[in-house]
Amino acid sequence: MTASNRPMSLSFTRSAYPWLIVCCGMLFYCYNYFLRVSPSVMQNELSQAFHINAYQFGTLAAFYYYAYTPMQVPAGMIYDKFGVRFVLCAACLIAVMGLSVFITADSFAMAGFGRCLIGLGTAFAYIGTLKLASIWLAPNRFATVAGLTTAIGMTSGALAQKYLTYFVQTIGYQAALKTALIAGVVLSGFIILMVRNRPKNETSNTGEMQAPIDLKQLLIALRLIFTNRQMWLIGIIGCLLYLPSSVFLDLWGIPYLKAVYHVTAEQAVAISSYTFYGWIISGPIIGLISDKIKRRRAPLTFTGFFAAVLLCAVFYMPGIELSGLYTIFFMIGFCCGAHPLCFALGKENNPIQISGTAVAVTNMLIMLGGAVFQPVVGKLLDISSSQVDGSGLPIYSSSDYTLALSVVPIGVALGIFLSIFLKETYCKSQASKESEDLFAGAPQPALSLVEGELATEEGK
Repeated sequence: MTASNRPMSLSFTRSAYPWLIVCCGMLFYCYNYFLRVSPSVMQNELSQAFHINAYQFGTLAAFYYYAYTPMQVPAGMIYDKFGVRFVLCAACLIAVMGLSVFITADSFAMAGFGRCLIGLGTAFAYIGTLKLASIWLAPNRFATVAGLTTAIGMTSGALAQKYLTYFVQTIGYQAALKTALIAGVVLSGFIILMVRNRPKNETSNTGEMQAPIDLKQLLIALRLIFTNRQMWLIGIIGCLLYLPSSVFLDLWGIPYLKAVYHVTAEQAVAISSYTFYGWIISGPIIGLISDKIKRRRAPLTFTGFFAAVLLCAVFYMPGIELSGLYTIFFMIGFCCGAHPLCFALGKENNPIQISGTAVAVTNMLIMLGGAVFQPVVGKLLDISSSQVDGSGLPIYSSSDYTLALSVVPIGVALGIFLSIFLKETYCKSQASKESEDLFAGAPQPALSLVEGELATEEGK
């Protein structure tokens, strides 16, 4: 290599290698999304296999959230304490173990336990990706990574529904999920080979402290986060604005479309996928716009309003043509793409030293929506249903689904109202000097060469 080419190669390594490491976290988040949405195309198969009604089906799917949601805070603390590499690999293997239990389950309880293990392992996926981003990339790339990660996860969700719909119908849900076991093992090996906790050169650390915080500081971090009113507001708003995904897309959307709009399973999956596609496109775009205009609240509120309007059209304006459904669902996904800004708000309302824990708490509050409302929708379906099939299982009409899923547009509308009370962060840390002083013992990072290069490019 010539002397002139060496600086170019070094520059490429500095800029590309951090993104490669962050992409490892993104792949695990894709795997997480595949496993999360898989029950949405298996309602009939799982209901018949375990002889369960809608409430029990919603509960079975929500077992994922029962482990996933409370593990968000410990996950962030574990990352802040021990680093990302081995934790992310172990988490992937736990998810694989849970999938194995779910596939071989011969009872509702065993299947629920498998879903819990899946939730336990994948609880580390999104937090780990954002943690890697905060370590390896410049701060002004955080919202972009949050949006891009969500977009890639949505791609996985769309492909999962399409793949599983076909194979579940042809070979059964157990055989269809077995290939995911192999993929999980391969992914865990890839993570352990590629991921590193921090750059070798300490001065290239972009946003994290140079040593993990100790247990005392972790406890201080929890107290600081949970006594911050803005954090509660961010979490509740994020939970409500995420209901189109955690309740509708992840579980009840396909059964709803089949029952209300009388489409085939393949058409229902295709329509649902358009929501993912809209989310995929808008997530990175809105993240970039937010970083550029240095605003978080306005994009979140503006897009949330249009999402609520479109959801009301789907639920309360029957008779929409098939082509219209594709367009509406795409726009719903596009409007929901601003949701990752909640994580940026959570990060920016706390000291940078506890970014992992802060983002984890935000994610925990957001994911409560799936844990609470997936079974609630099922319960509302069972209450409103008045018919049963030959095997004794309830039959749900279009009006039953519309009533039960009204929690989604109502929740989004409430989230928009609450966003009025959010304080803008202007893409800067809003932590007080007193809060920063609580972590004064932690080494403070120097700006990385990569961040300096990005700042230079933006100044041109």
